[in-house]
Amino acid sequence: MGVPKFFRWMSERYPAISQLIAENRIPEFDNLYLDMNGIIHNCTHKDSDDATFRMTEEQMFIAIFNYIEHLFGKIKPHKLFFMAIDGVAPRAKMNQQRARRFRTALDVENAREKAIREGKEMPKEEAFDSNCITPGTEFMAKLTEQLKYFINKKVSEDTDWQGVEIVLSGHEVPGEGEHKIMEYIRLSKAQPDYDHNVRHCLYGLDADLIMLGLLSHDPHFCLLREEVTFGRQSKQKSKELEHQNFYLMHLCIVREYLEIEFQELKEPGIMGFPFDLERVIDDFILMAFFVGNDFLPNLPNLHINEGALALMFKIYKSVLPKAGGYLNEGGVINMQRLAILLEELSHVEYRFFESENSDAKWFKGKQMAKVDVMEKGKRKGKVVMTSAQKDIWKLVKIFVNNRSPEPLDLPSSLPAKDRKFVEDLADSLHLDWKTVEDENGDRHLQLSFPAKLEQDDDEEEELDEESQLAILRVVKQYDNANVVDVSAEEAQAEMDKKYEEKFQEWKDKYYEGKFEWKRDNETELTKLAENYVQGLQWVLYYYYRGVVSWPWYYAYHYSPMISDVIKGLKADINFKLGQPFHPYEQLMGVLPDRSKKIVPTVYHELMTDPKSPIIDFYPRDFELDMNGKKMEWEAVVKIPFIDEKRLLSAMEPKNKLLTDAEKARNEFGVSLKFTYAPQLDFTYPSSLVGIFPDIPHCHCVENIFDLPTMEGLEYFVGLMGEVKLGEDALAGFPSLATLPYNAALGFHGVNVFQQDSRNESSIVTLTDTEARTKVENAKARLGQKVHVGYPFLQEAKVIRVSDELFNYTLPTDGSAHVVATPHGPREIDDFRRKAERIENVYSKRLGIIIGPVESLTHVDMLKGMKKTDAGATVKEYAYIPGVETDYASQVIVDEVASEDQRFIEKAALPIEEEFPIGSRAFFLGEFNYGRPLEIVNHNDNKAEIWLSTVQGREPEVGREVVARAERTTPYMPSYAVAKRLQLHPLVLSKLTSSFTVNVNGLRVNLGLNLKFEGKKLKVLGYSRRGDTGWEFSDKAVDLISQYMIRFPEFIAGIQRKPQGNEYDAADFYSGDSAKAKFAEITAWLKTIESKHFDKVPIDAQQLDSDTVKAIEASIDAMIQSNPGPVGKKLKGVPRNALMRPADAEHRLGNQKFGLGDRIVYVQDSGRVPIATRGTVVGISRTARTTLVDIVFDHTFISGTTLDGRCDPFRGSTVPITSVLNLSNKQVIAGSKAAVEKRPAPTSHPLTVN
Repeated sequence: MGVPKFFRWMSERYPAISQLIAENRIPEFDNLYLDMNGIIHNCTHKDSDDATFRMTEEQMFIAIFNYIEHLFGKIKPHKLFFMAIDGVAPRAKMNQQRARRFRTALDVENAREKAIREGKEMPKEEAFDSNCITPGTEFMAKLTEQLKYFINKKVSEDTDWQGVEIVLSGHEVPGEGEHKIMEYIRLSKAQPDYDHNVRHCLYGLDADLIMLGLLSHDPHFCLLREEVTFGRQSKQKSKELEHQNFYLMHLCIVREYLEIEFQELKEPGIMGFPFDLERVIDDFILMAFFVGNDFLPNLPNLHINEGALALMFKIYKSVLPKAGGYLNEGGVINMQRLAILLEELSHVEYRFFESENSDAKWFKGKQMAKVDVMEKGKRKGKVVMTSAQKDIWKLVKIFVNNRSPEPLDLPSSLPAKDRKFVEDLADSLHLDWKTVEDENGDRHLQLSFPAKLEQDDDEEEELDEESQLAILRVVKQYDNANVVDVSAEEAQAEMDKKYEEKFQEWKDKYYEGKFEWKRDNETELTKLAENYVQGLQWVLYYYYRGVVSWPWYYAYHYSPMISDVIKGLKADINFKLGQPFHPYEQLMGVLPDRSKKIVPTVYHELMTDPKSPIIDFYPRDFELDMNGKKMEWEAVVKIPFIDEKRLLSAMEPKNKLLTDAEKARNEFGVSLKFTYAPQLDFTYPSSLVGIFPDIPHCHCVENIFDLPTMEGLEYFVGLMGEVKLGEDALAGFPSLATLPYNAALGFHGVNVFQQDSRNESSIVTLTDTEARTKVENAKARLGQKVHVGYPFLQEAKVIRVSDELFNYTLPTDGSAHVVATPHGPREIDDFRRKAERIENVYSKRLGIIIGPVESLTHVDMLKGMKKTDAGATVKEYAYIPGVETDYASQVIVDEVASEDQRFIEKAALPIEEEFPIGSRAFFLGEFNYGRPLEIVNHNDNKAEIWLSTVQGREPEVGREVVARAERTTPYMPSYAVAKRLQLHPLVLSKLTSSFTVNVNGLRVNLGLNLKFEGKKLKVLGYSRRGDTGWEFSDKAVDLISQYMIRFPEFIAGIQRKPQGNEYDAADFYSGDSAKAKFAEITAWLKTIESKHFDKVPIDAQQLDSDTVKAIEASIDAMIQSNPGPVGKKLKGVPRNALMRPADAEHRLGNQKFGLGDRIVYVQDSGRVPIATRGTVVGISRTARTTLVDIVFDHTFISGTTLDGRCDPFRGSTVPITSVLNLSNKQVIAGSKAAVEKRPAPTSHPLTVN
């Protein structure tokens, strides 16, 4: 089941299932599970065919750490963090793994050869072989050790990791990652103390994770994944994790859509047994197997992107009522009921058959069987008629030969088919025919010769002669006609026989082409069908109970035809558990010889020696069969299946030659549990000496993790009691039911992935919207708390209501009288535009019909919680840039059943409880602002602290470097640059952009790539977008000058055609020199590394790498010269001068930052060590928050290079709520000056286009 295809199909069928993650606006989760293999692949290699890409192992490990840390920080689980890496897989999965790895190794080899042919310079370092992401390899063994180090470090230093049970199930533990996770959930659910409303979040890319989540039957279940894009955008990747969009797929909404999908089955009298959504979901999971998964190929012609699931749903709806029950009984297939579904499904096979044969001549007559059979008697130029028609012909022939002046009357009893024969015959003989009524009132056909026209005698004689010759030809045709007597029934029977023969030929062709035997080979066909049915049951067991057989596998590359699956329903589905392969056995079973370097050396000759007893397992060349698929990566890789006995027998004598380290990697291991133990304090050694530091104060305990036991218990399949569903779901879990609606399937052209869907979607229509959109109802909400963003509800406060003519607000004096302010012409247009946009977005993006928008509700969003000076925690409503504030009144939800516990207002705690003795905080007084402190005592509602002080003020080296850089790097507007360089302005624009020339049929980019108008990007240190247009630095002007001096003919060529759109080589150079000249230009452009400039959004404030490195150098010098901190005791410190790390988010959200500002990291969670200082080198925004790029004073393990702008391990992009601005002190406590420095609340714009 293809990941993108299935996700796309689900998202277009059910448009409102996914939500873009925004900080603090996702549900709280108890458990976070990571299916780690996707992370490992993302962090170690590119998916593209870039043969020159290289990463060191250290870079890979750090990237993996950062990814894990980022995901953990997004979700912040409360109870469990479970990381699962694929261990050895069941044999059923190994076939797919083997095919993928053979294909990957071949693609890598081809990419390398292509790069060499193209003259690309290949790095000296060996390329990373992604096939080593397989259990038992040296890389995976190293990864386990690195992850153990990383987890110990995070548990010891990050408070968010300290209250959570952390589990690592590495490659040493048998089983696929996602199935280890599902095993844990399955076993936990069987325990008597299981929380029926546990909140799960599962990260992973596999399509079957949707199925695994649904079969848990826990509604509070989400899938976390990166943004999925299709088409041109899918090739663009964000550089920094902070700018990567993540989505949650809410399975609670998927469940509601599935109920809508099958709602007709709930109608009274439709089914003879109760409708049960949980059982329907179980059946959905089984039906999805038919489109293919990791263990079974898809049934022929059943492809997701061609409507296979929609087709099966339609058939299921018609079949279920007569099946007498559900197909999937808690993980066991009811074969009798499956037979009914397959029987109905097999009918669509005829549709596929007809589609492939629609152009065949025999098929065109299918709907006119009689005519088709009559056609069998035809020969070229001959007529076919029945015996009755032959008798009619004899009468007509006599009439024609005699040229009787009297008309010929035919019997009224002629059947319709013979009447048609007579009409055609008369037309051929140029006779007139009409229907006349006899004396009895019966109507019959009458033939006659046409009346003669008055003509010249010679002309008449000539015409008669021609006419007679034509008639003689027709008479001869009918005299020689073939006589065929068939009834309609006989004709249809003949056609059906021919159709069935062709259908069987079509099926035979499939079996001959895919299996090299014909369908009449009953033994092989039954064996195939039974193996497939075994596969259906094996996979279902695997999903619902775990591995029931390690050695079982589907032994074919292809599935049987749909209509033949029924032959396998009596298959033996009693499986033998067996044993998993050991890691090296799996490696030898799935890896090609192209990847032999990652297998222990003792096995190499088994893969390469022509005399090896298993050399046939490792073909160098193999066939790729598209098998009806569209994408190359979907092709069937036709390599032989391994014979387990032969493999193990060949490996056995080699095993004793393994080194001790290799033998250790071939053994199974255990899952580990990591726990925070503050009483422990020891040094955890570096896992990568010279790269990662020791952990000097480790407080983490490692233990074996034991899964919950099933002793005396049974698996529970279905929805548990007391679970909260729909509008009663826990806070943050969306539901369509929070507003009244009805829904139906329809072709609506929803636009989820930048283009209209051509398939059916589940369209939700809100009911009772007419009353809810009335402005009088909306005005009643002014000043009230509401929930907006249906169905993904967020809290907000209503500040304004508008309709087409007025704005409605509450007066500032606090009275309840509503003030109506009339719109001007512009505001009227704004209202109409917004109303239309909102209605259209709901309709096209979410498939939700909200009806006409008569009034809009304007809100301030709940920004978060803030701390008062007295220590209370209160809600803060404010305008958040980039966040929607205008909503159709009919989609406002007044109340929700479950309040979000993160946003409950709380009174101030006694200072002794909020700041207990020994706790750490930061000082917000004017003196030593932002320095760390420890609470040592309390007195009279104030604290006594031990403050880490430094002499003097915070050095402003960052601002000084920024100011110096601005002075030395002035920018000139483009018109001034053009004038200075004596270039036409359009020529300057072309040179500084991407500028292509047609050279020998290839489009070659010969621009400097200093600006990207369409992509809204600039190049740091070279270009920027001012109020009046583009501006360029002296560095940019110098670069353009170099271009002009080196290649004057090329520049002159552009100057001759400044307004041109298309340029050819001949526009610049003539004759044979052109090719060499363009090669010279291309080589020069490579030397200036124009492709590696720092490209950033136009509106981003970021320093270039030269300036950042200058800041680093200044900071390093400052640290060397400054004395260390000195401890100092302070008494009588008020609580508003103290900030706990946990309160940073509530107190720092309104800070303002400038480039060069000094900061201190004040949170005790996240990537950066607490109290680390740094300098702001970049400022940007996401949808909901402001981010700052920081170059820190010291290195740390999760530090980055900020895309190459700073030294390794010193950079990080963090939200402003995690750092305190030391240069611009905005939360100083106590003094009047401090109050004046606090940032004003963000103003709320009245109109948003």
